[in-house]
Amino acid sequence: VDMEVQVLTTGYWPVYPKYPNIILPSELLLQRERFESYYNEKYQGRRIAWQYSLGHCIVKASFPKEKAPKELNVNVCQTLVLLCFQYEDGSDGRGLKLDDIMKKTGIDDRGELERVLQSLSLGRDGTRVLKKIDYDSDDAPVANASDSPKKKQKIRRNIGEHDRFLFNSSFTNNQRRIRITNITMKETVKERAKTHEAVSSDRLYLIDAAVVRIMKARKTLDHRALMGEVMTQLKFPASSSDIKKRIETLI
Repeated sequence: VDMEVQVLTTGYWPVYPKYPNIILPSELLLQRERFESYYNEKYQGRRIAWQYSLGHCIVKASFPKEKAPKELNVNVCQTLVLLCFQYEDGSDGRGLKLDDIMKKTGIDDRGELERVLQSLSLGRDGTRVLKKIDYDSDDAPVANASDSPKKKQKIRRNIGEHDRFLFNSSFTNNQRRIRITNITMKETVKERAKTHEAVSSDRLYLIDAAVVRIMKARKTLDHRALMGEVMTQLKFPASSSDIKKRIETLI
């Protein structure tokens, strides 16, 4: 397994969802530990916070109706869900439910997991690598075979807790590499405001650090010149009023 890491600076990027209980495969865990060991030796005092929601993977998958394996370009959460179907479709062979997948992957955000399953089973043609079985559909397992047949119905777009998911053995696609984009949730006005507030809060510490760094080097400096130096060093847009407030706070 090859892994490429991009290091981002906190405060320059928006706030992304974190998955503290996510269960990574052993191959990725080994690569993560190796990078953490290297980074901690090179940069002492820095802390790494892994943003799994920004990660992407190339997963090689073999399908019965395809001669050669396909390369699936998916995000980390989609990868973990696909790995649940690597060897079997559940202990009983009838598929996995939402709770089963949640336990296997450690993705405790139910809404995000539902969107991942929708992208893998209900996306556009040529991306449905999983098969969704509605709990009340004709394909769902029944206890009594003599029950009257149910009327054929379309697969629901939403995900129910009793719906089951299976590996789509009839999947076909002419392309060798297939990109499966996850379904994104629309951000509400309240959530957008909360994001801006969190980013602004993180940037205050960066302004403080710039002020202290400049004053340590210059010892004494005119107020206007200090503000100009700070604005030059910052890599994000900051208003003069914000910088002025931080200088007053530090004084």
